Amino acid sequence: MKNNHFNMFFPMLCIFTLLSYTYLEHPTLIEASQTRTKNGFTLDLIHRYYSPISPSYNNSMSSKELFRRVLLSSASRYQEILSQQLETKQLQTNLIPNEGDYLVKLTVGTPSIDLFAVLVTNSDLTWFQCLPCTLCYTQNTTFFDPQISSTYNTLGCDAQLCNSLDSTHTNCDQSNDFCRYWYSYGNGTSLTEGVMGTDSFYFTSNNDGTQQLDFTSILFGCGSQQNEQFDMNSAGVLGLGNGPISLVSQLGSSIDYKFSYCLPFFDSNQATKLRFGSNLYQNSPGEILTVPLLASTSAPNFYNLGLNGISIGQTRMSLNREISIDTGTSLTYVNPLIFYNLEAMVSSAIGANPVSNDPSVDGLLCYDTVTTTVLSLPDITFHLIGGDLVFKSRNIFVSYDTYVCLSIAMSSNDGDPMVIGNMAQINFEIEFDLLSQTVSFAPTDCSY
Repeated sequence: MKNNHFNMFFPMLCIFTLLSYTYLEHPTLIEASQTRTKNGFTLDLIHRYYSPISPSYNNSMSSKELFRRVLLSSASRYQEILSQQLETKQLQTNLIPNEGDYLVKLTVGTPSIDLFAVLVTNSDLTWFQCLPCTLCYTQNTTFFDPQISSTYNTLGCDAQLCNSLDSTHTNCDQSNDFCRYWYSYGNGTSLTEGVMGTDSFYFTSNNDGTQQLDFTSILFGCGSQQNEQFDMNSAGVLGLGNGPISLVSQLGSSIDYKFSYCLPFFDSNQATKLRFGSNLYQNSPGEILTVPLLASTSAPNFYNLGLNGISIGQTRMSLNREISIDTGTSLTYVNPLIFYNLEAMVSSAIGANPVSNDPSVDGLLCYDTVTTTVLSLPDITFHLIGGDLVFKSRNIFVSYDTYVCLSIAMSSNDGDPMVIGNMAQINFEIEFDLLSQTVSFAPTDCSY
C-alpha cells in the first residue's frame, strides 16, 4: 500500500512499557531484497559528543566538561536499561535523556536523503520521525517525508511482520489498513508512535567503496508522535538488537547475519566504522575470543553473556551472573557486592587508596595522579562462559582531570542488570553473529 493516507490523524500518545517482540528463530521472517549478495558494507560510526562530524559536537566544551557529560549520559542510559529489564515505573532521573553514545548516517528513500540516527544494540526497532507530525520533538536535522519517497509503502494489517509484533504494542487501523506501533524507552519518558512502513536503504559496498547497494523493503517505524525527550540532533533510532526485525536480521543472509565495530579512544578524533557482513579483523595481535550469547526472557533483544568470575592477577572472585554488552552505555556497571570486591582488588594491585572527598568523581573509583605519581594500573579479566576476556589497563582506566579512574561503576542494588559499556570495548573489533548466536572479540588498535 502506498503512503497517500499517511497523514491521517493518530490518537495522542499513551505511556506503555518497552515494546517486546515475539522472538523467532533465525532465519528471520523476511529478508530485504537487494541488488547484490554476500557483499558487506560500512557506515560511519560517530560519537555523539567527541566526533567533529556529529551534529551534537561542541568544540567550545573542555575535555573535563565533555567527560562529565558522558558520565551523566551513561548514568541516564543505565537507568533506561534498569527500567527495561526490571519493568520499573518508579525510576526518577533528571539526567540527560540518552538512547546511546553513537550516531550513524543512513541514506533512505527515493529520492534519497541522509538521516542521522542513534545506534541502539539492545532494541530491534528502527524508526524515524516522519512528516507530517501530529506531535514531534524539535529536530535540527532532516525529516523523513514518506509522501515524497516513491518507494515508501505502509505495512498492512495482514502483513506477516505486523502480525509477529507483540499485540499489546501494535494494532490495526482498519479504516486505512495500517499497521500501527507505539514504543516506550526506559521509564516511559521517551515515547514514539506511528505506522510501520518499508522503503529502500542505500549503502556503499566494502569491495571498492563505489558500488551502491540498494536494499528494498526495509521495515521501520514512521513516527508521527514523539515527545521532547529525544535528541534534537537525530532523526530517530537504528535498532541492531538480537531479534527478528532488527536491521541485521532483515538483511539476513546477504550480510551473513553479522555486524561488527571497533571503537577508538573518545578523544582520538579517529573515524570508526560500523561494519555489516563477515568483516572481523583478522590481523589481531591477540587471540580472537568467541563466546556464546545467552537467551534471556527478561531481555530477549539484548546481547547477553555468562560471567563466571572477575580476576586481577592471581586474585579472583567467582560469579554466576549474566551481563549484557551495550554500545549506548559508556561505563560498565556491576552490582554493589561485586564492585566492593573489585575495588579492594584494584586498590591492592595499584598500592594506593582511591579518592574519597571529591564530588566531581562521585560514583567512580579514581586515583589521584598528583599525590601518587606512579600508578601501576592492572589488567582486569572477565571470565565469560566460553573464554576469558582481558581488558587491558589502557582501555579500562580513563584519565579525568588530575585523576585516573576505573570505567566500572556500581549499580544501586544487587540483582540489578549488569552491563559492559563502550569504554571497556575500546580497542576490540567486536563481531555479533545473530545466526550462530555468538559474539567475538579481536584485540586490536582501533585508531585506524
